[in-house]
Amino acid sequence: MWALVLIIISGVGLQAQACVDRVPLMKMRGTLVTMRKYQGLTNCTGNCGSLVGRPRTETYMSYEDVCCEGYIRNGDDECVPQCVNCGTTGICLSPQVCLCGKGFANRNNRTICEPECSEPCVNGSCVAPDECQCRDGYRFRDDSRTECEAVCSVDCENGHCPNPTTCVCNIGHQRDEELKKCVPVCQDECLNGDCVGPNECKCHAGHEKRVAQPWKCDPICSGGCSNGICVQPEICYCKLGYTRITDHISSRCVPLCDPACVNGTCISPGHCACSEGHAFADDSHNVCVPSCRAGCENGFCRSPGQCECHEGYVQSSPHRCTPVCNPSCGSNSRCIAPDTCACDTGHVFVNGSITECEPFCPRSCRNGICSSPGVCTCLEGHQALLSFYCIPICTRPCKHGTCAAPNECRCFNGYRPSPTQGPNVCEPICSQECGNGRCIAPEVCQCDSGHYKRWPTGTCQPYCPQKCVNSHCEGSGQCRCYEGYRMRAGSDSICDPECSPSCINSTCVEPNSCACLEGYEDTRLHYQCVPSCRPRCENGRCSAPGQCDCSPGHVVTNSSQPHICQPQCQMQCINAECLRPETCVCLDGYRMLPSSTSECEPICSQGCLPGQLCIAPETCEGSVAGSGSDQTRSLPSTGKHIAFHWTMLILAILLCLALVMTPLLVVREMQRRRRPNDKQQVHLIENPSYGVILANSGEGTVEEGIGLGD
Repeated sequence: MWALVLIIISGVGLQAQACVDRVPLMKMRGTLVTMRKYQGLTNCTGNCGSLVGRPRTETYMSYEDVCCEGYIRNGDDECVPQCVNCGTTGICLSPQVCLCGKGFANRNNRTICEPECSEPCVNGSCVAPDECQCRDGYRFRDDSRTECEAVCSVDCENGHCPNPTTCVCNIGHQRDEELKKCVPVCQDECLNGDCVGPNECKCHAGHEKRVAQPWKCDPICSGGCSNGICVQPEICYCKLGYTRITDHISSRCVPLCDPACVNGTCISPGHCACSEGHAFADDSHNVCVPSCRAGCENGFCRSPGQCECHEGYVQSSPHRCTPVCNPSCGSNSRCIAPDTCACDTGHVFVNGSITECEPFCPRSCRNGICSSPGVCTCLEGHQALLSFYCIPICTRPCKHGTCAAPNECRCFNGYRPSPTQGPNVCEPICSQECGNGRCIAPEVCQCDSGHYKRWPTGTCQPYCPQKCVNSHCEGSGQCRCYEGYRMRAGSDSICDPECSPSCINSTCVEPNSCACLEGYEDTRLHYQCVPSCRPRCENGRCSAPGQCDCSPGHVVTNSSQPHICQPQCQMQCINAECLRPETCVCLDGYRMLPSSTSECEPICSQGCLPGQLCIAPETCEGSVAGSGSDQTRSLPSTGKHIAFHWTMLILAILLCLALVMTPLLVVREMQRRRRPNDKQQVHLIENPSYGVILANSGEGTVEEGIGLGD
């Protein structure tokens, strides 16, 4: 496991430094070998043959280090990653990936480090860390080194330039392409004036602004132009129906009447006003006749202030003529025209008479007679409710009823005559008994003190302002506990359940019913709960929720398992286990020594040979008497057991060696590949068929291949 992690870390480290591929190349070379050609002499003891040089051609595999894709060699002949431009402060971390220096970043292109500005360059570009440069045609604002504003190349008064060649007019202005500038705009066209500002008009000479319409300028006539229109300064044209007093163009205009006014004056076109003491003649608007100021009733005005009566009338006053009736008009009537009678107001003719009249009531008199115009007089035993309606009178008022006839009562709906209080008293009817209350209106009960109605039409029930808990209300704010409950101390509405005997480690939730507290559990006794420990205590008891107390002679030996109490033995158990306090129990294959209570000896059931000892269960070891050599006697089962243990030991040793040697071999191979001189591996292709290569003979090496003769 650790070897694998080491290999991965080593590989990552090498890749981070450089990336080199070893490319195999096939090469040839020739060498000159010094050899001796033997002559076949049998008695030769010295130089028995001449030395010769023999060429030998070899091909070999060479490896050349080539930079990986995306890497190039630097001046130190190292393969380094290649980037477009990491800047002077950046580092090319991997192919086309820069690690930029302070003030630079490669967010747009990972292979190019560009300067960064903490504030964006408006209309400019960031040319160095926190340094902006304006675009052509722009300059820095006076109050900023990051925001550039356009330098206008055109007239941009009353406007602003979003770019050097464009002018955007301010609100209320528009661009005039002929004048090449921003001019003000008026929503309404200036009449007889010029637009000098947004929605601002300036009147021409001889004109003034119209009230409520300041964009309109009207001409001024200094002499006034009543009944006319001032069309130009000092030029007045009369309206239709008017004419000038004089022929001068600026003179005043007066109304014109056609036909002309008779006994009157023309006050407006076609309208005459009569002279004093005169009035318009019937159906005439221009002819005025004499008028009597006080009037001339039933006559005509002969001259101003003088009346003359019509036929059938006589003059009763200087300005009134009254008619004459024959026969004369009777009571409640008057003469309104010659020989014509009319009833007085509020009267009508009696039975077709043309002279006698009687009072008239527009509505028939109920229970009465019409005694005067619009006035009814009630009959005996009745009184007027309205001017035309009389109702009966009861000497004793009807309670919850109405007087249907003199001294006769009729009960309202929902009421009935009272059998005890007399015929003039009606009592309400409640279809349900009110119980603790009385019926005060139809189907409405008024509860006695200390009672209330749960429903609007229901009966009266006891009332308590506080909520009775585990109890019922007896009225007047008194609560009575249910059976098995008792009133809580200091309370008059809450009853608590009673449990007998009292609850232990629990709460009484219902009469004689206990609920265990948190951390406790039920027992066979309904009133008693005991602490709960999960997992359960071993060799101890649960003294509190989740807390174990060990039994005597036991203690907790592992803090991560506080629920397990282990037995303790003061004397050390040898070949045995302490399974009970101060009691050692021998392991399998052992037995207690006769003179000890804590040490056990192994058992060899077949016994051991003379001179041997039983060193383990069924295992003897030592010299056997008379054998002359040391032997070890082991039962068949013991031998198999020992062989198994030796096999497992050897496998463990081999596994450890493999784990240790594998990373060492990998590291060694990596180092070998990195050596610069490990570039050649020789493979012999051709060799002489005779002679013997001399020991320690020199060889000449030629890289490209050498051809030599004998």
